[in-house]
Amino acid sequence: MKTLLALFALAVGLQATTVTSITCSGQTATVNATAHGLVASQGFELTGTSAQFNGTAVTVSTNSFTFTVPTGTACSTYTSGYTAVNAAIQLVQLPGVANPSNATVTEQVLGWFTTAYPNPLPCNLGANGTTCPVSAWPFANAAQNAAIVAGTTVEMYIPLTVAADTAATSVQSQLQTLYNSMQAGFAGYLLAQGYCFNGTAWVAAAAGSCH
Repeated sequence: MKTLLALFALAVGLQATTVTSITCSGQTATVNATAHGLVASQGFELTGTSAQFNGTAVTVSTNSFTFTVPTGTACSTYTSGYTAVNAAIQLVQLPGVANPSNATVTEQVLGWFTTAYPNPLPCNLGANGTTCPVSAWPFANAAQNAAIVAGTTVEMYIPLTVAADTAATSVQSQLQTLYNSMQAGFAGYLLAQGYCFNGTAWVAAAAGSCH
């Protein structure tokens, strides 16, 4: 099978939708975009004259959705400069690994899962300044890496071993099915990361209560 370097999105055929306005209430931003096509807990990209922003939709209606503004950022930052919204990339296929002994190929795929229960990743402060985690995909842009640091996007490997003569379309279908199943866990809080129980309540590790 010929291994393809490809990007997949579950919302096949979804085109960028025009953003008519973005309003704020506290740290919650509401994006108004007619028939945007997103669902709750799905990742999105805002683009325009301002720098691209990647986030996770929290509540969703046909013509609008909300997201939580990153900690330390004013909500007003997002009320201008964004004119389009699109679904975020969900799967990135890396070069596969051939297994000649049994005529199979192990696909190396990154899943970018999105959650409305983010746990920000720490950045290390050193002599060279701030070093933050980045995607294992070397072509990830600044907004995608920022979403990983913010915890709204969680990057995980999805290994899949198939017969070497498997059609590319079959591999893509299997990967999308795997992604859908795992994303349901993130949307349902089953795969939320960074929380611990302190004897009284479940708390976020970022709050320092897990030390």
